[in-house]
Amino acid sequence: MVGVDHHDWNAGTLRTDIESYFRAHYGRLVRALTLVGGSEEAAADAVQEAFVKAHQKWRTVSQYDDPVGWIRRVAINRLHDEHRRNTRKDRAVARLGAGETWTVDAPEASTSEPLAAALAGLPRQQRLAVALFYLEGLSVAETASALEISEGAVKFHLHQGRERLRGLLDEEWRP
Repeated sequence: MVGVDHHDWNAGTLRTDIESYFRAHYGRLVRALTLVGGSEEAAADAVQEAFVKAHQKWRTVSQYDDPVGWIRRVAINRLHDEHRRNTRKDRAVARLGAGETWTVDAPEASTSEPLAAALAGLPRQQRLAVALFYLEGLSVAETASALEISEGAVKFHLHQGRERLRGLLDEEWRP
């Protein structure tokens, strides 16, 4: 496609391009956000919605330095929005006197999955930083951009997360 401007792409080329991004990144994004959001279904929905939004704006999004970073940010925002909605719903149910509340804050993990259980024990921001940095392989700068916080804050959350994980995993694997 030498000499062809991105704005001259036909619909088939755009579809193929977004599909290649989807195939390359969907699974990894869902895995990382499952640990953050607590539910594979919620993570898959968030990532799928982010890809739909990217597809709708692909001529613009494809020009970004990091289109996958944009998709990741949209998915994280969707998870945050869902978490806030669920929190408000839980508070309303509690005020109305209904017994049980539901949250989507921490991933469920069986005892055969000590790492997932340990990650579930981290505060939300530490879980996000750890998942994006270690599981998705983002740099500190990319993690900071995805979370919209400073690089120093990312380093702090990673340090705190490692310390807490070390303690939680040591307890889990102690004889």
